[in-house]
Amino acid sequence: MDGGEWWGAFDGRELVATVLGGPLAWPYIPDAEDAPALAGALSGPAEPRMLVGPRASVLALHRAFMPPRYAREQRDPQPLLALDRATLPPLPPAPVRRANRIDLDALVVASAAMHHEEMGTDPLAGDAAGWRSRMAGLIARGWSWVWTEGGRVVFKAELSAWTPDVVQIQGVYTAPHRRRRGLASLGLASVCAALLDEVSLCSLYVNHYNAAALRVYRRLGFRDTGAFSTLFY
Repeated sequence: MDGGEWWGAFDGRELVATVLGGPLAWPYIPDAEDAPALAGALSGPAEPRMLVGPRASVLALHRAFMPPRYAREQRDPQPLLALDRATLPPLPPAPVRRANRIDLDALVVASAAMHHEEMGTDPLAGDAAGWRSRMAGLIARGWSWVWTEGGRVVFKAELSAWTPDVVQIQGVYTAPHRRRRGLASLGLASVCAALLDEVSLCSLYVNHYNAAALRVYRRLGFRDTGAFSTLFY
């Protein structure tokens, strides 16, 4: 993740907890007793607007803010799921491919529609240039996958992280007029099959109340491996 500063809590010279600060903060705090030090580092002008990450770490950091901060929305828990090659079922290949610059306009529209549906705000009304730049960056890194029909994106998925062993998938979206026809299962299976040629695991996290998405993911062989949480201030 980019755009913030890393803060750490140390036991002597050993790093025992850390948080990436900024408007969106991402903590890793194995021991809740280390949370107050990191909460102090994020006080004042550095206070985040969102906390995202492993559930125990997010909740520990939230509780450690002094004075207490009001969370206007809490998405908790968010099941963390993982998939490997052995559990991915054989499905017919879908016409999903890595996005390229020609797809940018359609991808901006589809990704903004997904954001509006999930978050309730239109990113193109606030910072259209920034949103377009973000999507262009994902395309440039090879982190955006699309299924298009007639120049429109009917299915998409992006990546939010890539390590030698695992990738994290985000932004899984099917256009409303093509839902309940199996596109999400076929599309995501094709994305994961391609990714699993390069890494051992595909991971993602999802809101616990998104029953339709959970059905798709578990049908594809994703298994529960933990929980995340997202807090909005």
